[in-house]
Amino acid sequence: MRSAPDLLGAKNLLEAGARSLDCLLTDHQINQFLNYLADLKEWNRRINLTSITTNEEIVEKHFLDSLAGLQAIKKHTGRTMLDIGAGAGFPGLPLKISFPEIRLTLVESSQKKAAFLHHLVGKLKLSETTVLNRRAETLLDGTDRYGWIVVRAFAKTDVVLTRALPLLSPDGRLILYQSRLQTTMPIREMKGWEETIRYMLPFSKIERRLEIFRCVS
Repeated sequence: MRSAPDLLGAKNLLEAGARSLDCLLTDHQINQFLNYLADLKEWNRRINLTSITTNEEIVEKHFLDSLAGLQAIKKHTGRTMLDIGAGAGFPGLPLKISFPEIRLTLVESSQKKAAFLHHLVGKLKLSETTVLNRRAETLLDGTDRYGWIVVRAFAKTDVVLTRALPLLSPDGRLILYQSRLQTTMPIREMKGWEETIRYMLPFSKIERRLEIFRCVS
């Protein structure tokens, strides 16, 4: 059982960090994040979900880093979102919690991680949220297209673009969360690139960026 001071510290960090990102969370949303935190740590003892294990780092490097994507989302009107390689739910689930109108699909090839996502979607009572236990490239055979595609901590940018850009709706955008790029050419010369949004994690001041790509025919 987590102590009240432990949860209070995480709550205060989450509220302060979200405000710094211009994201105001309701009491209900904060409680969802705290439940997410507790279940992530509990499941992480049994299966390898994340190497980040302290409350402070989970809040900043998972929750708040995910919420930075709202800077791009607020610029457009898409309401369907695909999270490719969702892992333990980042960035898709924090974005869904903070922006409940999104219809979210989480794609995760690991059966154990997908089981955690199923559990969490039920626990947090997240409507219009689907978990697919499959590889992202299998989606190319379908007809579904998405207003937003989010990808975080994926090894090769070139591979992401090949798999993700065909899944965007005509006015859709791909948000690629990056700490460093692994590309064979400058990012500005890559297919569909539109803009870079730079930001810093609010407490550690680590620099991050969002690379935004548009749909290309």
